[in-house]
Amino acid sequence: MASRDVNERKCFTFIWKIENASYFWQKPREYFSSPSFVVHEIEATKWKLNLYPSYITNALEDNTIAFCLVRQFDSKGSEKLGIEWQVGLLASDGTILSACCRKKGDFRKGKFVDFDLIPARRADVFHARRREFLSQGTLLVSCKIWKSVGEMAEDIQWVARTCLAVEKRSFTWKVGHFSALESEKKYTYEIKSLETGEQIISLDLFLTGGLNSEEIRFAVTRKDPKIRCCMLELSPVDAFGNAVERLKDEFLFDVPDESKQSPLCLSKAKLKEKNKVLSLLCMCGFSAGVIMKEIERVLSDRTSFKIRDAENLCFERENEIKRVISDSITTKNSETKNHCLGSENVLHGLKNVLINDFKSMLNERIQSDIQLRTRSKTYPSHKCILSARSPVFKAMFSNDMKEKINDSVDIPDLNDDTVFRMLQYIYSAEVEELEWRSAIQLYEAADKYEILTLRDECSSYLKNNLCRNKACEALVLADLHQDEGLKSFVQDFIVRQGKDIVFSKEWDQLMETDPRLAAETMRLKYKE
Repeated sequence: MASRDVNERKCFTFIWKIENASYFWQKPREYFSSPSFVVHEIEATKWKLNLYPSYITNALEDNTIAFCLVRQFDSKGSEKLGIEWQVGLLASDGTILSACCRKKGDFRKGKFVDFDLIPARRADVFHARRREFLSQGTLLVSCKIWKSVGEMAEDIQWVARTCLAVEKRSFTWKVGHFSALESEKKYTYEIKSLETGEQIISLDLFLTGGLNSEEIRFAVTRKDPKIRCCMLELSPVDAFGNAVERLKDEFLFDVPDESKQSPLCLSKAKLKEKNKVLSLLCMCGFSAGVIMKEIERVLSDRTSFKIRDAENLCFERENEIKRVISDSITTKNSETKNHCLGSENVLHGLKNVLINDFKSMLNERIQSDIQLRTRSKTYPSHKCILSARSPVFKAMFSNDMKEKINDSVDIPDLNDDTVFRMLQYIYSAEVEELEWRSAIQLYEAADKYEILTLRDECSSYLKNNLCRNKACEALVLADLHQDEGLKSFVQDFIVRQGKDIVFSKEWDQLMETDPRLAAETMRLKYKE
């Protein structure tokens, strides 16, 4: 109980949301800085947090993630100041996934005391346990600061947001006369800027080791000097349109026109028997650095983002179970508590089994009785499941409509990726990792088929990733679909940003295409 009493002391909490965190470009021992924040109750001192995405010490064989808390040169307050602090990584629900030990130290202006090593490997955070640490691609960092003497009058929380500029391209790369590929000859695919038409990245495919070589290798060349980091994902596709395997790699660049060869390789022998043309489904993402860094909000309590340590989380889960099972269950007996927690784990396991079974029905096309058809693909599925999840599908299959008679639903207005994501959610209640464009398209699909929980998921993503150059697009979307919650959120954001949005090219376009909506939004600025 003593440790809980210490943790309940009032403190300052800095929450740092880093979007597109997979695209960190820093090398070992290079850092990435947060926006500055001020702890007014500790002599109005000014701080920042430095994040080392790849930190190596002699004692560690694997890369880990490190932080250091820095008191800035222009900070107010005493020359030497003692505090307590703790840094951790959070899940999207505020649960602490991994945290440094709580420390005490004296900080001087412009100095840091020590590095805090997160007890989690970089490979776990960005790859093996990505779904936990990087929900929707966002890394959540928490830094708590306590007075070393006395206690703060109230809990204060600052929420900051940093967004890395990321552009992604998905395409199919077809290499003709695959069986006759020449050794050491490069086959190149160029990725160009959508705005200027200039080259950004080039991908090279080539054989190694002479005429009888079995290895197909890849290299990436940076053409745009602003590109700092590139992620490449390749999936060879067989004659039936199925991905044979999935290869992923990341590249960090230092100098212009730098070319880096990937350790990824394919076996030519395994592919040439099936394909005269080698088809590679490719996803290339690249970042040019930070697009935005801001303090999002300052709160005098932690109701909007509650940080939950492992012990508090157990108590919360226990209370949830008590409400479901019986109001008469008490925590007086520790045995009862363990039983409740065990029951929850069993239910959670059964839920996962059920979800996996439903996914298998979809992915393996088990006894499907309806087809969803886009312009280029067909997705076998099940009327009963679609009807249970969507009132629109239920109406189609309950009445003598053409979809019921033909056992197919034509969806020419949605692309393949959107339909696939929608079906994955219908069968599993899980959303694949989103980005801005896919979230908008999935929102429109969810609204069309009245899958309201999916629409809410997409709306939440759009709110959390709203920025100046996307605000007008989000406003039009919310207005078109009569989503008052999203619309009000976007309008408040526009009013707060003021001239930065109103004098943008996106706002000029909105004034031309929908002057009513623009005028309605501007009136809010002067509403009492």
